[in-house]
Amino acid sequence: MTLTPNLIACLAIGGAGILTALLSIPFFRRTGKLRRRCCARTEGTVIRYHYQPKQSGGPSIAPVASFQVDGVSYTACLHYRGVATVSRSANLFRNDADQKNCIAVRNDIFHARLEYRPRSMEEMARLYCWDDPVSLRGYRPRSMEEMARETWQPGSKLPVVYDPTDPRCAYIDHVVSKASVAGITLLCVGAGLAGLAMLGAGLFS
Repeated sequence: MTLTPNLIACLAIGGAGILTALLSIPFFRRTGKLRRRCCARTEGTVIRYHYQPKQSGGPSIAPVASFQVDGVSYTACLHYRGVATVSRSANLFRNDADQKNCIAVRNDIFHARLEYRPRSMEEMARLYCWDDPVSLRGYRPRSMEEMARETWQPGSKLPVVYDPTDPRCAYIDHVVSKASVAGITLLCVGAGLAGLAMLGAGLFS
């Protein structure tokens, strides 16, 4: 087989794809190591909420739970791999007729129903009588913390995993690491480049 410029380009793209895929290995190893460290389990009590206003998909809020190890109090927070865009969240709530809360976590992705949803006939009247300013008195969109309080009530119990040698390293429910997101991204990009190179090699050979 003659190495034409097109085939050389395909080989270069394939090599770049393999290298990119290999770069994902340290990220997966880091996540695996963190999960092995946080092997102890207990229950925590929701004491407050952590609000993050600026993220790529929009704002998010997470419960913070307090737990004790050997008489010492520590806190753990619910972590997300990402925040869904408003449109994706709207589709989730539209398709889930049984969803009563305005916050949902699916596959470690935070979703929020940010638009106002009236909860009573009086609220509906306030919402639709735009020509009467008096009828809008008291109207306001629900805050993130109000929605969080419905989803994770203060004082409720949540499972916590933590590192027994360093309980400050703790997560609500399970370990969620941004490193795994980076690893998956690199692996997908590498696989895409390798697939493109194989397709090009088949066309130009």
